[in-house]
Amino acid sequence: MLIYPSVIQSLAPNLNCLTRVQQERLVALFEGLAKRKDRASALWGLGKGVAGLAPELQPRLVALAEGLHQPEHRALALWGLGAGVAGLEPALQQRLIALAEGLDQPEQRASALRGLGAGVAGLAPALQQRLVLLTEWLDQPEDRATALRGLGTGAAGLAPALQQRLVVLAEGLDGSWHRAKALEGLGAAAAGLTPALQQRLILLAEGLNDPSHHVAALRGFGAGVGGLEPGLQQRLVLLAEGLNDPSHRAAALWGLGKGVAGLAPALQQRLILLAEELDYPGHRAAALGGLGKGVAGLAPALQQRLVLLAEGLNNPWNRASALRVLGAGVTGLTPALQQHLVLLAEGLNNPADRVTALEGLGAGAAGLEPPLQRRLVFLTAGLDEPEHRVSALQAFGTSVAGLEPEQQRRLAALADGLAQPEYRARALAALLP
Repeated sequence: MLIYPSVIQSLAPNLNCLTRVQQERLVALFEGLAKRKDRASALWGLGKGVAGLAPELQPRLVALAEGLHQPEHRALALWGLGAGVAGLEPALQQRLIALAEGLDQPEQRASALRGLGAGVAGLAPALQQRLVLLTEWLDQPEDRATALRGLGTGAAGLAPALQQRLVVLAEGLDGSWHRAKALEGLGAAAAGLTPALQQRLILLAEGLNDPSHHVAALRGFGAGVGGLEPGLQQRLVLLAEGLNDPSHRAAALWGLGKGVAGLAPALQQRLILLAEELDYPGHRAAALGGLGKGVAGLAPALQQRLVLLAEGLNNPWNRASALRVLGAGVTGLTPALQQHLVLLAEGLNNPADRVTALEGLGAGAAGLEPPLQRRLVFLTAGLDEPEHRVSALQAFGTSVAGLEPEQQRRLAALADGLAQPEYRARALAALLP
C-alpha cells in the first residue's frame, strides 16, 4: 500500500523516524515496481526524503535512477532526488550529477538542474562548478531560465565567483520573462549574495518591462528580502506599490509578503496597507496568502490588522484559505488572536473549508493552550468524509509531539479508524513521532 505517490510524499519528511527494517521494506517496494515510469514517479515523490534513509540504502535508490532507460524518466527522478542531494555521500552526489550530464535533450537537462539546484549549497565546490557549467552550456533562454530558477535558490551557498556567473547568466537573458523566471530563483537567495550582486539583481527586477514579470520577480525575492539592507528592501516595496492592476498587486503581496517579518517596521506597514486597500475579497485573500506567512514576526498591532482582514472575508473559502496561512504562524500570536482564529475556524460550516483552516491551525497547534488544542482535535473528529479527515490529520503531523497525550491518542485513534488503506497509511505516516 505504500507505493501510492501521495503516501510516499507523506512519508518523505519522516523517513529518519522509520526503523532500519521499515526503510529496507520501503526501498524494496521501490525496486519491485515493474514499470520504470512508476519508479521514476516514486523517486520524484521521495524527493529530499532520500537523505533521511540509512546511508547503506541510499545507493540502491541512486542505482534505481541510473537504471531508468528513458531520459525523461531520469530527468523526473533527478528533479525529485535533487532536493535531497546535499544529504548524500559525495560519491552518490557525483553519480547524480553525472546522470544529469548524460541527458542529451536540453529541456530535460534544465529540468534536472532545477531539481539539483535545490541542494547545490551542500555540494563540494567542484560539483557546484559542474552544475553551473551545465547551465552555461544551455543555449535556449527558456532552458537556461529554468535551470537558474533551481540553481538560483541555492546560490547563497556558492562561492562569490560562482554566484557572479549565475547573475551574469541572468543578465544575459534577452527576454524580460526569462529574466523574471531566473529572478524567481536568484531572488530567493539574494540575502546570501555579495552586496554588489544584490544590487544587480534589484536592478534587473526594476528593468523588467511587464507588470506580470515584476510580480514573478517579487515572488522570488519574498523568501530572501528580509536579509537585504533597508534601501534595497524599499526598492522592492516600491515595485509592488507601483503596480496599478489590483490582481498584480495582490500577487506581488503574495510573493513579497512571505518575507514581511524581515522588513523594517515602516515597510511592513506599507505592505499591510497595500493589502487593506484592495477592494476585491479574492485579492485580499491572495495578499494574506503571503503576508500571513510572516505574521508571527510582526508587532501585535500589525498581527491584529491581518486577522481583521481575514475576518472581513465573507466568502467562506477565502476565509478558510486565509486561516490556513495565518494558522501556521499561530504560535507567535497573542493568546487573544489565537482564540480568535480558532473561533473563525469553528464558524466555517462547509467541512472542506474547515479542513483548509485546519491545515494551518493543526500545523501550529503545539503552541496553543490545551483548551484550544482540544477544540481543534474536536473539529477534526467532526469531519465525516475520510478524505477530509485524512487531510486534517496530516496537518497535525508537525505539531503532534507538542499536544497533550490525550489529544495525541485521539488523533492516532482517528487515523487508525480510517477504513481505506491509503488514507490510513497517509495519516499514520504524518503522525509518526
